[in-house]
Amino acid sequence: MKYSICPFLIITGLFFVLISPHFLTEGMFMDGLWYATLSKNLAAGFSSFWVPRLTETWVAWGQPPLAYLLQSPFFLLNGSLYMAKIYSVLTYICTGCLMFFVWRCIGGKTADFWIVLLLWVLVPSVSWGATENLLENTMSVFVMLSVLIYLKSIENQRFVYVVLSGISLALAFLTKGFTGLYPLAFPMIYWLFMRETKLTRPIVDTFVMFASLVLPLAALFLFYPPANQFFQTYMSVQVVNSISHIQTVDSRFTIILFFFKDILLPLAVVGLIVFIAWKQKVLRESWQRRNIKLAMVFFTLALAGVLPMMVSLKQRFFYLITVFPIVALAAGVLLEPLIENLRTNRTFERLVKVLSMVMIVAAVVSNVYFAGKIRRDKDFIEDIPLICSKIPENTIIGADYDIHDKWSMMAYFYFEGKVSIDFKDGYEYYLCDKNSVPSDSTYTVYASGSDLLLFHKP
Repeated sequence: MKYSICPFLIITGLFFVLISPHFLTEGMFMDGLWYATLSKNLAAGFSSFWVPRLTETWVAWGQPPLAYLLQSPFFLLNGSLYMAKIYSVLTYICTGCLMFFVWRCIGGKTADFWIVLLLWVLVPSVSWGATENLLENTMSVFVMLSVLIYLKSIENQRFVYVVLSGISLALAFLTKGFTGLYPLAFPMIYWLFMRETKLTRPIVDTFVMFASLVLPLAALFLFYPPANQFFQTYMSVQVVNSISHIQTVDSRFTIILFFFKDILLPLAVVGLIVFIAWKQKVLRESWQRRNIKLAMVFFTLALAGVLPMMVSLKQRFFYLITVFPIVALAAGVLLEPLIENLRTNRTFERLVKVLSMVMIVAAVVSNVYFAGKIRRDKDFIEDIPLICSKIPENTIIGADYDIHDKWSMMAYFYFEGKVSIDFKDGYEYYLCDKNSVPSDSTYTVYASGSDLLLFHKP
């Protein structure tokens, strides 16, 4: 086995070890479950691109629908939730490949790219989100694609590449809205630190990128009524309402705390490598001005993806998933000269080869061990198939309003049995938990799970 491939095998094994408790297991984070259900419904023809339906009683206007379209073919192969997890991991693989092309584009050596991957997968939100089918996973692909294409524009065929970079951001917007548009700042950030051209070039590039982003979306909004209706509803339901009325944190600065908390482990690795370089007395001779400037470019771009989120008090740690590949590139380009200059020996090479085999075996064993286990929503996963087996497909059932905040439940019911829930009385079937009973005394118990009860009215 060639030594050069061993570090990549170690990172690959580490990644699959880290995701194994959630990869081939039952259950999924609520948001990802909703997106999986919407994708499966789109594949089945139950909903359309511009009218994504979660159930017969719920139209999901909350997010743009491009990720549902991209994921839907997977459910033509198999209808299980594992398809969503496989799709989710594949988006990470695509992002990793684009990171590699960015790395090569800025002059990074292939043999040193492992450090970028290591710093990326060590971010807790990254390894957690890999299997949770988040929209940020798909959006990361388009964000990284935009960055890559703009870097290509610096080399040649500037206008065509800048237009394509803007179109990539339009696709990012169609995946999860405004949070994916921060690469619009990339031309100015790159110029600010690199100063390789006159100021007019990044100004023109930014304008071209913005036009390439806005014009396709504006054409859809103005000339295609279903898109017009979707965008208007999305803006009022998701954007304006989230900024004005939804609060998940106490301070606008919480998103910054999330960011620095998530990069603590990668920072520790950076500190360790710097310390080793200092001990081996190669630290000062390793620093290169261009590497420092490029690191500042990427880190500033990452901050451009973080700071605008302070406008809203609706903040979650996983909103930052798209910026961590950029942070990893920033740290990687800073560390590359140190890695190149660190002294190694044959003992170290043999150790890396052994560790690569150990990590691959550990990845296989850990995923086999966790396969099929229920890792979250245990009551739902056990109760809902039982209850769905008692109800015909495409049935709307009533439900106690006291369980309306069990948001995963609605998605699980439709994903498993095409059963829709309406939190009203008057239906043939009625659902509640074991602490409640229907107000209508004509209902009788029809199915009993560990947490949920299904009633039926003759």
